[in-house]
Amino acid sequence: MSQADLEHSRMMEKEGIPLMACQVRQAARLMARAFYDDPFFTFVLPEGERRRSILPWMFEKILGYGQRYGKIYTTASLEGIAMWLGPQKPSLEWTGTLLTGLFLLPLKLSRQELEKSLQQANSARKLHEQSITGQHWYLVELGVEPARQGDGVGGALLQPVLARADQESQACYLDTNNELNIPYYERFGFRLAGTAHAIQSGPKTWGMLREPALS
Repeated sequence: MSQADLEHSRMMEKEGIPLMACQVRQAARLMARAFYDDPFFTFVLPEGERRRSILPWMFEKILGYGQRYGKIYTTASLEGIAMWLGPQKPSLEWTGTLLTGLFLLPLKLSRQELEKSLQQANSARKLHEQSITGQHWYLVELGVEPARQGDGVGGALLQPVLARADQESQACYLDTNNELNIPYYERFGFRLAGTAHAIQSGPKTWGMLREPALS
């Protein structure tokens, strides 16, 4: 194989393709590894083994919601996941949580864990509503296998929806609890839209907005 063919093969391996329903459970385990040290989850579930136990179940339900109501992209080798909602319904809705089983999450958490989770989630939701109205794409989750982070996988997974948003003149929004993610998303045209801090001892939330690129 020539060098050009090898480079092309590597690019194809990182190309964003739709996640299949039969891959959801495997993808959920990947996301649990990717978000194991995320500030949101280390705050809500500070005990490592408990976090390791709950995250795969939670991400399986979240990805099930995305399969039904949004767009989920992965790579041919399942190295990462990008889940989007929108533009007509760019937020989690109660009906969807019922149909996908996500409403059972409170039964998995202690009272304290649930309270912290709800406070953080409600704060992020308000920030989302304050930052943008009308139709737009919402990046719910972007996670990459820890061993492949920094290899361009995340950027490849973002491209299908970013390209579509530009073509359809739609804005994109995301929120993150990790300040280190801000310069990463800025590379793709996102700009800081606002911050929220639900609990003094908890992580901040940064909202980021991307306007469609001019053709």
